Amino acid sequence: MTEQYFKKFRRGIIGHNLQIPTPEGPKPMIYADWTASGRNYAPIEERIQKEIMPLVANTHTETSTTGMAMTHAYHQAQKLIKQHVNAAEDDLIITATSGMTRLINKLQRILGIRMHEHQCIQLPPENERPVIFITHMEHHSNQTSWLETLATVEIIEALPNGLVNVDHLDVLLEKYQNRTTKIASVTACSNVTGIITPYHQIAQKMHRAGGYCFVDFACSAPYVHIDMHPAVEKYGAGAYLDAVIFSPHKFLGGPGSAGVLVFNQKLYKKHIPDNPGGGTVDWTNPWGKHKYVEDIEAREDGGTPAFLQTIKTALCIHLKEEMGVENILKREHELVDILWEHLQDIPNVHILAPQHRDRLAIFSFYIEDLHYNLGVKLLNDKFGIQCRGGCSCAGTYGHYLLNVSPDQSREITDMIDQGDYSTKPGWIRVSLHPTMTNQEVAFIAKSIATLAQNFEQWIASYDFNPKYNQLTSPNRVVETKIKMQIEHILTTNFIDNIPEKQPSRRANAAPGKVASKDFVIERLGKS
Repeated sequence: MTEQYFKKFRRGIIGHNLQIPTPEGPKPMIYADWTASGRNYAPIEERIQKEIMPLVANTHTETSTTGMAMTHAYHQAQKLIKQHVNAAEDDLIITATSGMTRLINKLQRILGIRMHEHQCIQLPPENERPVIFITHMEHHSNQTSWLETLATVEIIEALPNGLVNVDHLDVLLEKYQNRTTKIASVTACSNVTGIITPYHQIAQKMHRAGGYCFVDFACSAPYVHIDMHPAVEKYGAGAYLDAVIFSPHKFLGGPGSAGVLVFNQKLYKKHIPDNPGGGTVDWTNPWGKHKYVEDIEAREDGGTPAFLQTIKTALCIHLKEEMGVENILKREHELVDILWEHLQDIPNVHILAPQHRDRLAIFSFYIEDLHYNLGVKLLNDKFGIQCRGGCSCAGTYGHYLLNVSPDQSREITDMIDQGDYSTKPGWIRVSLHPTMTNQEVAFIAKSIATLAQNFEQWIASYDFNPKYNQLTSPNRVVETKIKMQIEHILTTNFIDNIPEKQPSRRANAAPGKVASKDFVIERLGKS
């Protein structure tokens, strides 16, 4: 049983034994929103605070002790991240922002297919524009961003069972065979249902047609192997990935980390960086001349980089590797079995994509006659369960999952355009993590069953306006108190809390060792 194996990792989660205030008094907090964001991990925070932060300085120098240490730590962290995704020598890495959304937009700008909405340029003929193939399961970040480019966007059809119809990609490739640039940009896993897509198979088809394959690992990166260049004997020839993108804030230990984009150098055809600035030029002069650096990774890393965030990314990836992907996936499947066995017997609870049990531990469901946001609020107030309601930023997939017809969709969107959200579809999403206990998962299932049975009498005390999707709790004092505490945290002076004399530190190293590159590498990779 892998539950016991993960207990030692569970102990390091900040807030795993937290009591939260609710309208019914303090309750143990049960975090079931891992697909949205992970949780901070005390050993990572402690290592950064005690062993990295004493050496903090800006990067872009090798001459001062602190500058050298941070520059090396930053580049070493990026090296470890590239190793984790099995990047090749000609693959480039960009670590920036907080996650996938801004990086997919950056990649589109690097490709030269984004333009400002008010920019007046002559568009190329349609047959010269790129074509982008996406699945029906995409997060909005991997759909709407492409819709704002010069490209034609096509959705690969779904099979009757709801999975990706890979054969339809052949039809689309035939249709667009004369397009110079063909890209499949697909999710590795649905953030709604936890279903894995056949992205390596899609990559093979794209490469045979002279195209590229980009994969969004935002949902599944904390749990699966990411292999940009798999062995031929595993999938066959051409299964490599041209770009991968993910959001490490979804990892255990990940909040506060940097987003990751790794892509092949052949995609880069620019001379001007996306963000010109410090660190991107070899020289400038007073007469308007300048020369950008040849190193592409440096050229696309203008200004002070997200070095602390990137170091944290490397550390939470190291934690993932320490837990072991095989152990993680085994535990994920155990959690799926536990929750599924309970939920499938509740008559008015409907799991989305119920025919697919082979998934990561992500459950989206709806309860008949209960608005999803009201359901989420009741799970919080009555049971302390932290989950999420809405369309999970996957409205297109929602059409497939809920069988929304074109006419129904038009009626819904017309009402939304008028400011009325009362008919906007959605669901309650519960997402689990290997560090959760069987008891916690059983409690979540029991709580959902209790909610499904009793919500009609509970909602009487809530003021909910579905038109504006506004919800007021019966006891607003609790929410007001929490908000006031947050405001106090953000505005309290620091000086009164600083000890008169701080202990002298040597960053846990002997004199001289603190400046050693080997020391930095050791601390990044220490278990």
